[in-house]
Amino acid sequence: MKFTKLALALAFMGITTQTYASDFSLPFVNVAGLGTAYADWATASSDASTAYTNPAGLVKLTHTQFVAAALDLQGSTRFTGSSTTPPYPYPFPVIQSGGASSRISAFIPSIYFSVPINNRFTFGFHQTAPFGLGSNYNKDAVVRYIATRSRVAVVDLGPDLGLKINENLSIGLGFDAARLAYNLDSMLGPPNSTPDSDSQDHLSGWGFGWHGGVLYQPFKATRLGASFNSQLRPRTTGDSIIFSPIGTFRTTNQKTNAGLPAHAQLSIEQNLTPLVTLMGTVFYTNWETFNQLTRKRVILPGGSTMSVTIPFNYHNTFDYSVGMSFKANSKLTVRTGVQLMNTPSNNRDRGVADPIGRGTVLAVGAHYQQNEKLGYDVGLGHSFFQEEPVNLVNSVSSATGHNMAQTSVFGAQVTWNIV
Repeated sequence: MKFTKLALALAFMGITTQTYASDFSLPFVNVAGLGTAYADWATASSDASTAYTNPAGLVKLTHTQFVAAALDLQGSTRFTGSSTTPPYPYPFPVIQSGGASSRISAFIPSIYFSVPINNRFTFGFHQTAPFGLGSNYNKDAVVRYIATRSRVAVVDLGPDLGLKINENLSIGLGFDAARLAYNLDSMLGPPNSTPDSDSQDHLSGWGFGWHGGVLYQPFKATRLGASFNSQLRPRTTGDSIIFSPIGTFRTTNQKTNAGLPAHAQLSIEQNLTPLVTLMGTVFYTNWETFNQLTRKRVILPGGSTMSVTIPFNYHNTFDYSVGMSFKANSKLTVRTGVQLMNTPSNNRDRGVADPIGRGTVLAVGAHYQQNEKLGYDVGLGHSFFQEEPVNLVNSVSSATGHNMAQTSVFGAQVTWNIV
């Protein structure tokens, strides 16, 4: 029984450690920035979405403003290789080779509001989804003992405040209340279950943090911005369920100290001419804070529960974006950009619920200002990801091969100036 519990614990480790990878850290917090691949993350202050990206930019908004944005991310991933369950000598192992495909999807809505209090202070409010994604493999796929359904969704909301120090310098601060919900499903096979058992975990919880920024304009044509988002530590609770050949076993008080990493952004924006602007941003994400995650009261076949401590082997990452905007006329601005993305995962611990690795994002977008009150943004980005090796081994299953993924995101945004 002790051996079986250890094997099952390591199985859950193989599932869960793939969930919080860089592909679940979504930069798609607005549509205005999508066209430049978010190269203006900490310097953009043309609409109220700056409440999240850099609240110091709120002081640049002279009217009460409301912003509604929606983005839809769609893509696919395919694992090609082989799996062995269990990986150690056993009379009847399950050995399979071939491929397993999954759709990747995320819907990302955002709402922002800003109102000037006086000539120095501007109040803002944000609601966005900075983390989230999902994958879903068939329950008879070659990778089913590592992952079937994996879903992460985070909604972040809170108030923000911008303060104008002088004509060239402003600072800002915001509060974050983040709701994290995730599903982690997989199949359990021999020697723990013959035939397979279906393991499902559904958890959610709140975490709190803050974000802030500085916006500095040393020259009329040059703008510098820096922003920081603190680590969030939601305390999640929920169900842990096993659908096994001998019955269904459930606990409703599973607990996890899940978390979301701190990240920082440094941006520069330069007007080359009155019509052309260049911009660039360096993104830093502190993934190393996740050295381990503990899940309490995980259900096992038979109905007993145990705690599982999951090690993480992520490393901190830098991502880079460069972009350009061109003002075609008084109403239309077109944009383009490219982002170079890295991944915190490594070749030893990467699984199939974490299919996205290093890649390049190409983006285009446009802004149309209908009148003084209404403006519209659209954006499109496509990601070209590199093939990433998979060499995952735990006590109940192993997978050797590679992942290949592709994603596209489209968004639309409405900006309403209340004048």
